[in-house]
Amino acid sequence: MRQSGQIEPAEPHARDAVFSSRKSVGEISLLLLTGLAFYLCWQLASPFLAAITWALALAVVTHPLHRRLEARLSPNMAAFLAVFAVLFIFIAPGIFLFQQGYDEARNAFSGLEQQISNARMQPQPWLEWLKARFDLAAEVKRAALLLAGQAPAALSGSVQFLTQFFLMLLILFYFLRDREQLLRYLGRLLPLSSPETGELFRRISETIYATLYGNLAVKLIQGALGGLMFWILGLPAPVPFGALMALFAMLPLIGTAFVWAPAALWLFLHGSWIKALVLVLWGALVISLIDNLLYPILVASEIKMHTLGILLSVFGGLIVFGMAGLVLGPVLLAITVALVQVWTRRLGSSGDIQLSK
Repeated sequence: MRQSGQIEPAEPHARDAVFSSRKSVGEISLLLLTGLAFYLCWQLASPFLAAITWALALAVVTHPLHRRLEARLSPNMAAFLAVFAVLFIFIAPGIFLFQQGYDEARNAFSGLEQQISNARMQPQPWLEWLKARFDLAAEVKRAALLLAGQAPAALSGSVQFLTQFFLMLLILFYFLRDREQLLRYLGRLLPLSSPETGELFRRISETIYATLYGNLAVKLIQGALGGLMFWILGLPAPVPFGALMALFAMLPLIGTAFVWAPAALWLFLHGSWIKALVLVLWGALVISLIDNLLYPILVASEIKMHTLGILLSVFGGLIVFGMAGLVLGPVLLAITVALVQVWTRRLGSSGDIQLSK
């Protein structure tokens, strides 16, 4: 007999149900809190996505050099020298050449505008007809203003570019110095076995290599084709202008047209309209389009993916992520393909999914 007023203890199964319910609520709350934390971290990192992406790409490309330096020096010094090599061997000369080429293109537009305004060209019937219907000086001036408006931040020296640039170098330093620790940490977070994780990281590295070197190869081919046509048409300095086209081809908002278009206009205004037409057709149909045709083929053959997938991933990446999408698009595609292959291997003959080996 229990005394009146005494609280009877809860049944064991009732206590277990209450505990299980509280545990489920706690896990759901923790999951939501973790999701919120990841979302906020993404919001913090997204303004620097370009810096992080290019630092990752440079870390992959620079890894062989850093590995040799690390075998002889301390981790800090090896990473510092690798970043120094990237900065003063590749980036700084590239920015200087871009600046010089950009100034030359802008001066070319200014010279054309002044030449048209002063009417110092040979009189031509078709030129008089064109002048009567179009303000050539105004059109050339508008093209020069467009060039100035599309000037990359690297050339304008904006605060935003400088911030992203130095942040990229800092991230590159830590990516190189702490590479092994970062890979081990990411490997523990991924729900993959050790071989699967190694395969995923290998595919990412191969994709970055193929993307960067394939892009560089295509730009060099574009510059060579442009310089070749300059030489055939008898235009001056075909080699420097070809190199300039290769450099401008790396900037989607600039492109090779800012080299061959002024040259075609110059030929046109001086009566060589057949040469001008040839240069325009060559620039628009060969130099510009070969990028869209050759680049996906080179990258797809290197990383063994379909050409259409590479093409869509590059264009989609550029639309969604900007210049960082040139690397992020193919990398995201490579990650997706690798994960699909993991699930394919984990499928048993009966079609049941095996979560672990």
